[in-house]
Amino acid sequence: MRIIDGYNVIGAAGEFGLALSLPDKEDRLLRLLSSFRSRRRSRQEMLVVFDGHYGRLATGPRRYSQAGIEVEWALGETADAVIARKVRSAARPREIEVVTSDELVLRAIASCGAKGIRSPVFLAEISRVFVDEPAAEKPEAPSPTEVAEWLERFGDGR
Repeated sequence: MRIIDGYNVIGAAGEFGLALSLPDKEDRLLRLLSSFRSRRRSRQEMLVVFDGHYGRLATGPRRYSQAGIEVEWALGETADAVIARKVRSAARPREIEVVTSDELVLRAIASCGAKGIRSPVFLAEISRVFVDEPAAEKPEAPSPTEVAEWLERFGDGR
């Protein structure tokens, strides 16, 4: 499982068109993560935790799933506290990767045996997946002879 500190990653993801000032920043992050999972053909569980006081919690449910990614809004505590609590209470914390650059969170999860990945390192992984994916093949334009044959066979639509 990978637990992601949502606003921490958004704050580091300018190269992906993300910024904390954008009104739809959460949706943009979830689309990016969904595309990343799809391109990697990954079934790894993902949980994105957002601070409720900072985001748009009032407009939606506290927990939901979008594109195979679980989303949770922290209420009455910080996203950092939610992440640390989830790792501490996990049956197998060594199987958890936490994406954040928050030093206190990284230390807390490391003491439980979970792996910490800094946001820029995770974003570099995403970049590599997008760059390494071969471009879709685009057929060459038809030759004038092919166009003439198609027009003869199917007409010109008039």
